[in-house]
Amino acid sequence: MIRPLRLTLSGAARPALPPALLLLAVLLLPALPGCTPKRGGDLAPGAPASAWTAFRSNYCVPAAAPGLLVKASLYYTRTTPVRRTNRTLVTLWGDFSGPMRLDLAAGMGKLLAHIREDDHGLLVYYPTEGKAFTHADPVLGATRLGMPFPFSLTELARVTAGDFSGLLPRVPGKAVCDGSGCRFAIRNGLVTEITLDPSGRPVRLKGRTAKNGVTARNWTLEINSYGESVGGKPPLPERLSLVLEDGETGVLRIRSRALKLAPWPARALDLALPDGTVSRRLDSGAKSAGNGDIPVIYEEDR
Repeated sequence: MIRPLRLTLSGAARPALPPALLLLAVLLLPALPGCTPKRGGDLAPGAPASAWTAFRSNYCVPAAAPGLLVKASLYYTRTTPVRRTNRTLVTLWGDFSGPMRLDLAAGMGKLLAHIREDDHGLLVYYPTEGKAFTHADPVLGATRLGMPFPFSLTELARVTAGDFSGLLPRVPGKAVCDGSGCRFAIRNGLVTEITLDPSGRPVRLKGRTAKNGVTARNWTLEINSYGESVGGKPPLPERLSLVLEDGETGVLRIRSRALKLAPWPARALDLALPDGTVSRRLDSGAKSAGNGDIPVIYEEDR
């Protein structure tokens, strides 16, 4: 449920979570009421146009607020060097048209990483390591650090608010429909396919972490459940699952979500690095995650 939020935040970063966060993309609820996307019967011949129109009308509309605050839990399973599943806590906040922050924390509250994204790129600070990493491209920077988000933090925030307009064109490609919905091909973007249920709700997106390059990986994002409609508005995603082609998975459960009535104060979105922090740019010559001095944090094995 989205509720108006009046916050005056001061000082430093908010509660957080670890770099395994990717899957995210999305890469975002344990006890909140939800409902699984409905699967209808046979669809009428005009189903593709009807589903796409409903999708554009309900899930391609910017939030009626300048920013948001999301708290979520993330279950992340990596496959190398050994299979391992971890649970972390995520706090995502910021302005849709400005800086976006994300903090990662272990289940007991230990801060693992602070992330800031803005027009200049990505900044990631690991407090335990006392190290910071930057990259001009938020998505590539996150990938270099072992967090292969399919899209930026800003797009992730918009998706949690029910706005997919930044990921998809106004006009889709060829559609194939069956009793569960319509699958649309998408051209010239990181998203290559989207599946809508009969009511036009997105239930699955497929794409690549980059348009080209040997390191680009295929991903599938599923919206497993939606909340209940409030005030006649379309229900919002509550449980999202991301799967990468190498078997890495992440399940994001939204615990709470609130829209801001005013932009966040600048100080609430800053990420000041302590004296003595070792900083490194990842724009060129970076080593792969898990090697050298790039920390990759995994907590709370399950």
